[in-house]
Amino acid sequence: MRLTPLHISTLLLGCWFLLTNHRDPNNPPVARTGAPGETTCGASGCHAGGAFTGTVAITGIPDTVTANQSYTVTLTNTSNAVRAGFQLTCLDGANAYSGTLTNGTGTSIGTSNSTGRKYIRQSSAKTLSGGSTGWTFTWKAPATAAEDKCTFYFVSLCANGNGNNSGDNVLVSNKSVVLRSVSAAGDPDDPNPGWLVFKALPAQLDIRLLESTSGQVVIYDLQGRVILTEKLGSESKVSIELLTPGIYIARIQAGGKVFAARFSR
Repeated sequence: MRLTPLHISTLLLGCWFLLTNHRDPNNPPVARTGAPGETTCGASGCHAGGAFTGTVAITGIPDTVTANQSYTVTLTNTSNAVRAGFQLTCLDGANAYSGTLTNGTGTSIGTSNSTGRKYIRQSSAKTLSGGSTGWTFTWKAPATAAEDKCTFYFVSLCANGNGNNSGDNVLVSNKSVVLRSVSAAGDPDDPNPGWLVFKALPAQLDIRLLESTSGQVVIYDLQGRVILTEKLGSESKVSIELLTPGIYIARIQAGGKVFAARFSR
């Protein structure tokens, strides 16, 4: 049969339709994380009909994060699916985009024109190996956040690898963390804010409260994890002999005031 211009146009249109509408997603539409006001890629007209089971989780984010600090995040799909994709955003207590996402290998960043929220997602779907697959990227904590809270909303598509959007389903999860703002607590490089004297020695912290007779010191590592908590009197010596050598932050509260200072062990 001789191909006419109409035949050729029909073939090209069919190829375009297959490539753009019937494949495991590359750079999927944004606002599909299940966050407040959002759907997922399991929304009507998108992926549906699957019955895969499993979990989607993120690692690399502690329960308390430090303002302006960067964290290496890994999102993992563990399931009985064949192929997988994902999408993630982070919102503060007012549901505004929070922090800064930086893409890694196999990921890309997208922005919602209506909300300004940013999203990280797969730039190409991955095949599961041994029942799991994942993506690694970077998130930098904001300087401040509404309610001092950041919540990660994320989904992972479980796909059957048949090249279209049938027989797929979505895993949905989230993780909330507390933002600890060192800058709001005081200058971490100033050893004397005026209402206390702070001195870090090799084996102990000497803390003298000038305006109060009681308070509290909390010691954090640089991942925002609480290492030690102790009550303070007007003059206190806090032992740090058991701390692993490294850099820490002491957050001191007394008389309604808060101060933070970095120190080395």
